[in-house]
Amino acid sequence: MATTENNFVQRRRLLEEHLVDPHSSISIDSLLDSVIAFIYDCEGLKKTKNFDGFYGKFHESTREIRNQRVNIDDFETIKIIGRGAFGTIDLVRRKATGQVYAMKTLNKFEMVKKYDSALFWEERSIMAFSNSDWIVKLHYAFQDVSSLYMIMDYIPGGNFMTLLERYEMDEKSARFYCAEVVLALDAIHSMGYIHRDVKPDNILLDVYGHIKLADFGTCIEMDKDGLVRSNIAIGTPDYISPEILKSVSTSGVYGPEADWWSVGVFLYEMLLDETPFDAESLVGVYHKIMNHQENLIFPEEPVLSNAARTLICAFLSDQSTRLGKTGVEEIKAHPFFTNQNEWTWETIRQASAPIVPLLTNDEDTSNFKDLEKNDHPSKESFSVSKTFIGNQLSFVGFSFSNEAQ
Repeated sequence: MATTENNFVQRRRLLEEHLVDPHSSISIDSLLDSVIAFIYDCEGLKKTKNFDGFYGKFHESTREIRNQRVNIDDFETIKIIGRGAFGTIDLVRRKATGQVYAMKTLNKFEMVKKYDSALFWEERSIMAFSNSDWIVKLHYAFQDVSSLYMIMDYIPGGNFMTLLERYEMDEKSARFYCAEVVLALDAIHSMGYIHRDVKPDNILLDVYGHIKLADFGTCIEMDKDGLVRSNIAIGTPDYISPEILKSVSTSGVYGPEADWWSVGVFLYEMLLDETPFDAESLVGVYHKIMNHQENLIFPEEPVLSNAARTLICAFLSDQSTRLGKTGVEEIKAHPFFTNQNEWTWETIRQASAPIVPLLTNDEDTSNFKDLEKNDHPSKESFSVSKTFIGNQLSFVGFSFSNEAQ
């Protein structure tokens, strides 16, 4: 009898652990998402006796759940600071605490329509579960009938593209920022993901001038062998690697080295104020990338050190021989990084950054481009159906709160 009772207590304890584990598919947030999603998806169904009983029992309860959970009404919008393919980023303030955050809003209808390329799950998981100082942190994720919302750290220094537009970059500064990007990508790779869209726009500067990697909506999880298999070319043309480009016409297989290619483009751009494979047309850019051996050219001015040139060439090389192919340690050992004494790989986060943003208060947006309020996309949503389609089920488990951890 005691054994049976102990077994019951153990099973109960295991279930409770699942409920409070944010990684679990049956966490409290996931289960609440399930109930709300089902009610949303049943709104237009033809009513039957059994269904009426269920709907009547849970419809008002789900309304109460939505109001009690973190939701859009908890935040005051200050200003739009960014816009992407699937939504916008706003500077917001939490009404209860006065804390400032960045809020990313994604349209659910667009997410379902472009499910193969809209990798919102990866983005949410990386920011929610990363413990790295190099990664933008997620505080809350929630949803309503039409949108997904992610409440993140506000990184007030703006993106690196703005920095490049305002300042010339010498090798000392470029080395510092390149090293921080290497460490940020190593953190992503260590979590089992490849970023696939490393570029100045996705590199942010914090209040101290150190970088934070952002925008993980292009990330893809690696298989157990450390590779991904995808025939979709995701990334930004000037920064995309040749193996990702080739994946459209072949069964694309590649690893984290695809990100190191983009770092090579980034370093070239920092030092020479242009991307290495620029062309008048998209076709021209892709042609140069695919034939990079002949098209990687260094101008006569400014003159780069041999260490900088060799590092760029080592990044912008064939997939099989690219620097970083065997791991991040071979990047760290390159002379471009070792021939200096300003910082070490372990202390760079505590070192003084070359450029520190000038900020007046916690909602300073001077390092972001001004966008019009009407730049918010229209909220296209799912049509009400008389048959069960289950559009909302795609988003069950998205909700998250770091207060629960």
